[in-house]
Amino acid sequence: MNARGLIQRQMILEKQAYAAIAEEDERLRIFNNARSQENITKRLQQLDDATQICEQKMAQYQHLSDVLDLLFPSLYFFDLKTGQPRYQQQAKADIFTLMDLLDELSWPKLQTQTKKIREHIDDICSCYQQIEDIYQSLSKTIPEETLNFIGLAWQHDHRSHQHKGELKRYHQAERDFWLEVATPLLGESATLLLTQAFEQWDGMVRTSSLVEMVNSQIRPYLDSCKGQITQSHLNLIMFYHNHHLYKSGKRKGKAPIEILTGQTLNKHWLELLFENIPPLHSS
Repeated sequence: MNARGLIQRQMILEKQAYAAIAEEDERLRIFNNARSQENITKRLQQLDDATQICEQKMAQYQHLSDVLDLLFPSLYFFDLKTGQPRYQQQAKADIFTLMDLLDELSWPKLQTQTKKIREHIDDICSCYQQIEDIYQSLSKTIPEETLNFIGLAWQHDHRSHQHKGELKRYHQAERDFWLEVATPLLGESATLLLTQAFEQWDGMVRTSSLVEMVNSQIRPYLDSCKGQITQSHLNLIMFYHNHHLYKSGKRKGKAPIEILTGQTLNKHWLELLFENIPPLHSS
């Protein structure tokens, strides 16, 4: 899901709301300085107009913020209150409902994004089925209540790699708390079972993130060339993503090809690209 695009829309509405507040304040100042009855009437109308616009912008921003506050927690793989995995159909239903709420703003650019989210709902929610499948497999050897604790620990660990500062420390503390709860319940096999659960869910996220990354990177090119993208173009995109460095997360400072081969890259991906281009020979 293009969460970044939704956050950008939220930031735009926030700026518009602040600008409207400043405009209303300025209109109030001008009104207070009016002296003649004619000027007072004129300035009062301008103040009323500015107040209506301000209230509208603030309401739009609040509406979008409220929906996003509901949307992002609903995307978590595990319910924060129960630890139960989110099922695919429920995730779809929640997303559709929240997209309908966003459409109530009647903002064309936002509606374009909600439309794309609906169109790709199966891709977005496919990982929930994988989470459920892994959960059901693990539940054969781990009691469900304990597995719920492990799920919460894993989810907070996963979130901790997506944040910095205070939020990162919060998720790390929550992870450690749920691990402390789950570990005694697992007995002597605790380390093995925890490692198994974390590795399986981490593997699912890496696969899902890869598919999402490839789709998000290639889709703009497909849109611009009406789907007629060449193999050479795809090879170039693949080379870039294999050789560029991650800027955040567990693999910060590493390139995918380094992780795969264990060999360090000593050059920028662009330099490596030119080294792989065969020289042109003049006739």
